[in-house]
Amino acid sequence: MSSSQRNITIEDLYTYKPVSHPRISPDGKRIAFVVTTTDQRTYKYRSSIWIVPVEGGEARQFTAGPANAHSPAWSPDGNWLAFVSEREGDLAGKDEKDAKKLGKGKPQVWMIPTNGGEAQQVTFMQHGASSPSWSPDGKRILFSAQVGPADEESADGKPLPTVRVIDRLWYRLDGVGYIYERRSHLFLIDARGGEALQLTEGDWDDGDAAWSPDGARIAFTSSRAGDRWRLPSPDVYTLAIDDGKAGELRCLTDGSLTCSAPSWSPDGSTIAFLAALKLRSGGHIDIYTIAANADRKAATCLTWDFEGSFQDWTNSDIGDEHLAPPPAWSADGKTLYGLASHRGASRIFTFPTSGAGKQPLTLTPGEIHVRDFSIDRSTQQMALLIGSPTRVQEIFARPTATSGELRRLTSFNDELPGEIALSAPEHFTYTGVDGWPMDGWVMKPRDFDATKKYPLIVEIHGGPATQYGYGFFHEMQLLTTAGYVVLYTNPRGSIGYGRDFSLAVRGAWGEKDSLDIMAGVDALFQQGYIDEQRMGVTGGSYGGFMTNWLISHNARFKVAVTDRSVVNLASDFGSGDLGWTFADDELDTTPWEDLEKYMRMSPITYVKNIHAPLLIIHSEQDLRCNIEQAEQLFAALKYMGREVLFVRFEGQSHGMSRGGHPRLRVERLKHILGWFEKYL
Repeated sequence: MSSSQRNITIEDLYTYKPVSHPRISPDGKRIAFVVTTTDQRTYKYRSSIWIVPVEGGEARQFTAGPANAHSPAWSPDGNWLAFVSEREGDLAGKDEKDAKKLGKGKPQVWMIPTNGGEAQQVTFMQHGASSPSWSPDGKRILFSAQVGPADEESADGKPLPTVRVIDRLWYRLDGVGYIYERRSHLFLIDARGGEALQLTEGDWDDGDAAWSPDGARIAFTSSRAGDRWRLPSPDVYTLAIDDGKAGELRCLTDGSLTCSAPSWSPDGSTIAFLAALKLRSGGHIDIYTIAANADRKAATCLTWDFEGSFQDWTNSDIGDEHLAPPPAWSADGKTLYGLASHRGASRIFTFPTSGAGKQPLTLTPGEIHVRDFSIDRSTQQMALLIGSPTRVQEIFARPTATSGELRRLTSFNDELPGEIALSAPEHFTYTGVDGWPMDGWVMKPRDFDATKKYPLIVEIHGGPATQYGYGFFHEMQLLTTAGYVVLYTNPRGSIGYGRDFSLAVRGAWGEKDSLDIMAGVDALFQQGYIDEQRMGVTGGSYGGFMTNWLISHNARFKVAVTDRSVVNLASDFGSGDLGWTFADDELDTTPWEDLEKYMRMSPITYVKNIHAPLLIIHSEQDLRCNIEQAEQLFAALKYMGREVLFVRFEGQSHGMSRGGHPRLRVERLKHILGWFEKYL
């Protein structure tokens, strides 16, 4: 750290310019991507599409204006870029009275020439459109859109109160809201415009669509089994496209997996895809392959013995997406490329398609966080989105050859590491319960002096099937600036260490995982620079659960902050958007069959033991961990006269700290820093 660098501030959150969704052109010469900024006057996010040459050079902005633009997709000849935007469309030639039916003000698919020119609106879907994908001949665009009734309005155009009639178990989704009335289906439209053709229909959702190399079929995923509103588990399907219309439909997989992100082999004979076991997966995702003409067959797993999980589960508070991009094939069909989380990092791995059991090799070594990637048509060049603990994500490129070099192409956030003093985490290993090896990281304050004693804050990640490691955390950087040492670990239950490691907490939340965390605290305490009388703990979601658990099971922490937490697994069964899955996938029983088992794992059972001052943070529209969880905890502590403060965030969902309203994210950090300052 340079003495001329300043300390990071809470308001620096407004200045970050996260880039995302790198999409390389078919010829491998350009990368389209999205840049998001925060309008500090209106407290709104603004996203636009940019393009940068793969060989380096200045990035140029490709879309402008107040409306957001995202989801870029190159035409096969590279002359057009399709994207999604909420901009006002041109209804010339259309009846203005039908503006709502034509989706005015909704996100629609647009296209723009890549050599310059005006954008043209392609879709006019009532509920909007998303996920554009060009046919291999460039003549048509495949996209997703919702079908279902419109919101009712009065004669003056104002929304009427809604009566919701629910007949299924799964009817809400965090970050989305109610999902029982509308279904997402696939549509096809001529790239020159016209009427969209609906390809799929039914009381289910279809998505993740991908064209076959010859344009004759589409692969997609859909959960159509009878239990889809209890345990949604998409299968892989193919749909023939005959003369621009839907033809033969085929289900390839056998219903034993939860599938996503299908990807065709170059010869069209095989489909690779991501999948987890329908039950008892521990959040672990593998890459599978299946013949494109299969009929409800068992797929072949290529990565069963690999510790990594093929989704970006490395935590960061710059963006709320944990992406799982489709595996990419080499031109000869002998190699696959995939993004996996492994031992604190997310990297690109490559492995042969010739058989299972072979350990993949990484194309992106180092302490980095790869969040997304795409590969050109000839599979020679790769576009990547990469961040690190001291750098917000930027666009990179590298050849797919193992000898290729990684090159950074954008510099939207270069001012931050140059201007601000940032703490780089130091990795260490220690021994957890049962002699299991554990990973931990420690971040130290500026001008750290090992002869002094520092207050400690322990951060605990959510999931539990996610991982800490090499993601950027504005929150942790703020804590080190305030003079705290920050410790974070990957206890059992974390992803990236193999399925046995992640499954080790099944039906046993709080038991050995809490001891793994405390073993990390003890290992750090042996270094001699931690003041054991000034230790705090915080975490969100499962990390909030664990915060509640730790302060109700020992008195070592003098203060705590619990965020979007679970406190009562029995009531979470019915109040969370997927709370009942705990009965099927964790405890093998329901609350009314074995209430004692649920309550034994619920921090509310031990609430009388909580004496540390507790700040409770929760979003009012959190459907994953409903705010009633926080209300129970607050009411119990307040009733007993304990030191507790409850901060509720209006209109926000479970991921508020990473992608919620900018001003509320800042307010949240102010409360956290203020609480720790008051009690540590």
